[in-house]
Amino acid sequence: RLTIECLSNIKEVTDYLLNLNENFITKEKNLTLCYRSLLIELFRSGKKCVVPQVFKSVIGELNPLFQGFHAADSKDLVFFIIERLHLELNNENKKMPIIQKDFYQLELESRNEQLMLQNFFNDFKLKSNSIISETFYGITRSIMECKGCNIKKYSFQSFNMQIFQLKKLKEDKLFHYKDNGKLNLIEGFVLQQMPENLNNENMIYCNNCKGLNDGIHQQNIYQLPKVLIVILNRGRNNADFNEEFDFPALLDLRFTNIALDQNSPRLFYLCGVITHLGESGSGGHFIAYCRNNQNDKFTYYNDSIVTEVSIEEAISSKISNNENEKRTPYILFYHYI
Repeated sequence: RLTIECLSNIKEVTDYLLNLNENFITKEKNLTLCYRSLLIELFRSGKKCVVPQVFKSVIGELNPLFQGFHAADSKDLVFFIIERLHLELNNENKKMPIIQKDFYQLELESRNEQLMLQNFFNDFKLKSNSIISETFYGITRSIMECKGCNIKKYSFQSFNMQIFQLKKLKEDKLFHYKDNGKLNLIEGFVLQQMPENLNNENMIYCNNCKGLNDGIHQQNIYQLPKVLIVILNRGRNNADFNEEFDFPALLDLRFTNIALDQNSPRLFYLCGVITHLGESGSGGHFIAYCRNNQNDKFTYYNDSIVTEVSIEEAISSKISNNENEKRTPYILFYHYI
């Protein structure tokens, strides 16, 4: 339910589905039909509460991971819904996953990067053309360099979420900055894109050297999506990273090098947060805060409790009526301005 609340408040996708010609929705587009019916109940029926039983049943039929009444990971559900809707809404009806194989080329001259990038974009747009790909997908660029011959291998790939391993980011921060302060979202992006040395058991095979060598790997965001989804992975049972993580209501990336493409979206507002309550992942409870796409106010969702709250409440690490209860953000949704 929390996942649906967050996704349903992505205005361009919801508006597209609500206004979709019913003749376009064939029986093969079963998740699209079901999700559209749910959106109609949420935004046009006047109902104060909607139980998504049919939607859950269809999701379970399409993916056994979401069958039954056990708690499935919200991250997996977000990914599955986005991927499935794209497959059903792809204008070319290609029926293929949106994430294509990497486009590789062993070249040292930087001028070839633009050619590779253009080829990737052309292929990506040809095979992946839907309201979902237009909204949720960005592009990453990876460089793998062999230290033996300095040949670089470039690759471009689409993504629909950024996953932060918070324990690793904290270790990287200590190594680079010798600072014990709290991590924040912009700093997380910067650390995520730092070069990584590959050696010992992580050595790379170089086609040019015909053998294993030490290497350097760096992955950068080339183009950010219109809706940026960030997963804050704290490790097993929430124990690997138990510190606070700061995230802003307004994510301003205009003065950073986080996105290589100068035309990439760089200014985002927070539109949804899925948050865990409790000391560990093996217990506790999930809640959500969503910015209503009709009035720009935040709504707090906690089972049957649905109430309007301030933006300060949505980004706080404490519950206002229970200062002793720990609250840790898990999934962040940001919409470009």
